[in-house]
Amino acid sequence: MLSVVALAMPLVLVLVLVLVLVHGHSEIPFRMSNANPNDNDSDNEQPPAAKRQRLSDVASIDERTLNEISTTVDSSEGEVGGSSGGGVSDLRERLHSLLVCVVCRELPKPHDFYQCTHGHIMCDDCRTAVLAAAIFNGTGACCPICRSCITSHDQKQNLLVRQTLGELPISCPNCNEHFPDRKDLSSHLEFVCEGRVVCCKYHCLGCPWKGPHKDSVAHDSDCGFPQQQGKEILDILLNVENKELEAQKPVLQLHRVLSASQVEFFTLRMNWTHRSEGSQLRTLESETIRAFEENWVLRLRLKRVGEIITVSCQLLLLTTPQVSLMVDHLIQTPQSVCSAKQLHDIRPRIYRHIFDANNKSAKRQELPLAGRQALYRLCAMSRIQLRLWMFLHF
Repeated sequence: MLSVVALAMPLVLVLVLVLVLVHGHSEIPFRMSNANPNDNDSDNEQPPAAKRQRLSDVASIDERTLNEISTTVDSSEGEVGGSSGGGVSDLRERLHSLLVCVVCRELPKPHDFYQCTHGHIMCDDCRTAVLAAAIFNGTGACCPICRSCITSHDQKQNLLVRQTLGELPISCPNCNEHFPDRKDLSSHLEFVCEGRVVCCKYHCLGCPWKGPHKDSVAHDSDCGFPQQQGKEILDILLNVENKELEAQKPVLQLHRVLSASQVEFFTLRMNWTHRSEGSQLRTLESETIRAFEENWVLRLRLKRVGEIITVSCQLLLLTTPQVSLMVDHLIQTPQSVCSAKQLHDIRPRIYRHIFDANNKSAKRQELPLAGRQALYRLCAMSRIQLRLWMFLHF
């Protein structure tokens, strides 16, 4: 029995040593965490040489860490943009699709948009077109998306949308070049863009060509005006002078009306009159005004033929004058009640008529509006007001 125990003892000792060696490495941290910090032996402990990190290993680990961080940031940007991997460009595209006008699908200018009660965005031109069409058709204006009612005074601008529109890049309408800053686009359109419209360099000789800048060099080389004879050039210059004199007519007319014996001006509120069902005519009429000891009224008539709407104006004398009255009149949009865009919507034109007992209505004349958008802005006003100037000549 004692011999068996004597033989087993070496085996037990070997097993104990093996267990100590196997578990010793895992017990070291435990002992270090509970060791006395003032123990000098712990300061001398070093990790095995195989476990020590070389400087190159640290650099490679840092580089891998930076790459992982960069990949994480890129993927997070893609998630914000709505797709995995799109990044900032995809985010801008999604913002662009969300902020475009619901009518024309173009990105409005930061200070040139409105939204309905549900937040759908319309640029100012499309908004005025919707309001004008509703007024002319005698129906209520509504948002094209959610059909909520809109008027000219209840639509507001959203500050966050305005700031976001200002941060989005914009593309040139002529060459589609992208610009992160809108200020760069204005200088590009004026001096750099190959698609900007320019005149022929011989336009002073009467060449009427206008076209994109990229085609101007080819046109200038083929333009026939420099090869004109002296007599032909003289006739061209006389024609240019006649055009300049024609352009000065408004100034001469203004000088004439300012020399009138009496001058009156009024800010008129125009009201829609009753329209029969199915009629293509709409009439705006002012309140009665008193000028030159007579009563007057201004009338506008809108006539629609297909998609074309024409506007005419007419000054009417309501009372019977004792003598003939030579009156010039001019119609404007008053600055106090209109936007900056509307200041030049009505071109200056002076109408003259001689009123007497048998001729109390001036001839109906076309109102010189500066395009279709000018008509839309006029009709979309919450209160349509016009400035009427009257000049009496004896």
